[in-house]
Order: sequence, then structure tokens, then C-alpha cells
Amino acid sequence: MISLSGISKTFNKGNPNEISLLNNFNLEIKKNDFIIVVGSNGSGKSTLLNIIAGAIQIDMGSIFLNEKEISKIKDYKRSLWLARIFQNPLAGTAPDLTILENFRLASLRTKKKSLTIGTGVKFKEKVRDRIAVLNLGLENKLDQEMGSLSGGQRQALSLLMSIMDDTKLLLLDEPTAALDPRTSVLIMDLANKVIKEFKLTALLVTHQMKDVIGFGNRIIQMKEGQIIRDFRKEGKEQLILTDIYKWFD
Repeated sequence: MISLSGISKTFNKGNPNEISLLNNFNLEIKKNDFIIVVGSNGSGKSTLLNIIAGAIQIDMGSIFLNEKEISKIKDYKRSLWLARIFQNPLAGTAPDLTILENFRLASLRTKKKSLTIGTGVKFKEKVRDRIAVLNLGLENKLDQEMGSLSGGQRQALSLLMSIMDDTKLLLLDEPTAALDPRTSVLIMDLANKVIKEFKLTALLVTHQMKDVIGFGNRIIQMKEGQIIRDFRKEGKEQLILTDIYKWFD
């Protein structure tokens, strides 16, 4: 589904603090892959997600989506097929809009904007049904401002908003890093359910070793902008937590 070939990215070129985070980087992602991306700070994990999302432009290389070259396509245009969940649970929602209004914006991401789309009874029922799976009672508070909710609630709603339109690829950049353990479990279980039910392709950057073992069909470990380990389904299923911890000794 996605191919990154010969990707290079250097920041602060020509300056004393010049740093190369990716150098001739290659990665093939199959449709419906759920890839867990691990690595130490500065290994290039978030840079990889930013490059796929179009938030960072590459210096060299090619990015293909279903055999179409997309490396020059702006980030807002990539949102036609891509959704992203950030580490900060406040980053994915508009705090001054209601829950329903946020979902309306999400549903309009790939459509021609219209004042009528997302205002009818059917749309409201669709949103209510989606939110009800959380068992948080938020389906009865659609007119409540998003900014009044907890970080965990907003992160959960961001995940549900990501599937309101024709998303093909979901990028999760440490989505539970700012959450308490109980809420983290809720978010990861929800993410896993969404990815499976809607047959998404997904990349998850995480430092939570239990999530590395518990989710996904593939693990890649990055170091200094390169993939140094790549375990697919069969190899991943044989790993235990102590194996993962040894990678960072």
C-alpha cells in the first residue's frame, strides 16, 4: 500500500546543529498492516510519521501510495486518505466546538463543504451510536463543548472521529503517553478495534512495551534513522517482553 524509497531528511543544513534523522530510508507497508514502531528518542520515529503525513518534506527519495507518487502532495491533501492521532490529547479536537460539531468537521474532511451535511437527525444518530461504544455516557452529551472533557475522553473521541470519513491510513504518535494507565488501556483497545473493524492500515509509535507485544502484526525498531529490526507476524508472536527490553540495554 505504501512504499518509502531512498528517503533522506536533514534538519538545520549547514548549521552547527545540523542533524540527519533519516538517510536512504526504505520501508514497505502492506494493506492492513498494523506496524508498531519503537526506538530510542531521536531515532526518527516521529519524523517517519511526519514524513508520511506530509508535515515534513523530504530532501530525497520517493513516497508511493497505491503506486501513486505523493511525496510532493501537501499534508492537507493527504488528509483525504490519512488520519492522525497525536501524543497531546488536546491536539485532535476543537475545544470551543461541541462534540457533535467536531464530528461534523471530521465527516467533512474529504467532502465538498456544505452547510447541510452533518446537521440532520440521521447524522446525529450515527455519531451517538459511534460514541456509545465507549460506555462513557458521552453519547448523551453531544452538545457539550469538547474543551470541557478530560484528555482521555478527547483522545477516545479523536479516534472515533478518524473513521467518520474514508480513512485508509491511521498514524498514532504515542497516543497514550499523556494518559493514566486505565485510560491508556481504553484508548489502545479502542484503537485496535477501530483498525480491525474498518480494515485500516496503521502505524503506532509507542514506548509502552506491553503494547508492543499486545498489538499489531509487525514491529520495526529504528535507530539513527534506520530500521535495525523488523519482525513480521510469525516472528512477532514469538517475542516476549524481556526480548523487547534487551533491545534497549
